[in-house]
Amino acid sequence: MLIQRFAPLPLLRPYVDGILVQEDLNPANFANRNPVKVLPSAMTVIGIQYGQPMKTITQKGSVSLGSSGITGMHGTVKEYVSTGAIGTIIVPFKPGGLSRFTRYPIHEFQDADVSLELVFPEPGVREMEERLAGASGAEERVGIVQRFLISALRDHEEERWLLHAAHRIMKRQGNLSIAELAGQLYVSKRTLERKFNALIGASPKQFAGIVRFQHAIRLRHAGCDYLDIVQACGYTDHAHFAKDFKSFAGVRPDAFFRSEVQPELKKSYQEGETEDDEKNRQHLYY
Repeated sequence: MLIQRFAPLPLLRPYVDGILVQEDLNPANFANRNPVKVLPSAMTVIGIQYGQPMKTITQKGSVSLGSSGITGMHGTVKEYVSTGAIGTIIVPFKPGGLSRFTRYPIHEFQDADVSLELVFPEPGVREMEERLAGASGAEERVGIVQRFLISALRDHEEERWLLHAAHRIMKRQGNLSIAELAGQLYVSKRTLERKFNALIGASPKQFAGIVRFQHAIRLRHAGCDYLDIVQACGYTDHAHFAKDFKSFAGVRPDAFFRSEVQPELKKSYQEGETEDDEKNRQHLYY
């Protein structure tokens, strides 16, 4: 599988975390190809396929997906399987970023896969998909997608204090009291929850839980033992950590780390802020 990461154009950088091109166009690979398991994410993502379609696996069976769509923030493992030679462009949005491209409340996408043409004008989506199918390489395809996003960019005033709330949660790695956060922002907890859900796509508690889950994984990869993780992430004890982890990953921590999902994606795409992300975002918060 070929995975390439591209930096977004400056106009998109405050809202888009990065752009990934993931390709597996050799038909010989599919007989032994395992399903793609995607961990709970604090990001809303646009995925655009060229080649054969994908299916999502649910408890009731598999469901065919359209060629492009939005996957909202999700709190459980999602599983996808390709049906043949396929390429995918993945566009993960920073917290609140998708709200600059659509008038729909972002929480409506939570735990869902929504066709892109239900959110954006259908002729524009179809034109983008046709151009992607005829493109000659990854750089050209990324350019096509970025031009589509720029054409959809809305000119409106962001809810700066909500973006700042999401930023604080991420800086604290999800380990903070939502009531305390509301007090720091001089709003009621109910107001924070309602407005955060509309702009970010989940409640502050759900968002913080996913951020903390991702932080626990990074700590384990860095060599921390479970006691270190319990203390660093603010869990009351190991049982609390294990129960919380299983609610997101579907298995207990020891089982998860013995057999991690999608190791090739892990090398190319990790959630969490970098120093450059911080610099690019500062004008939104202050």
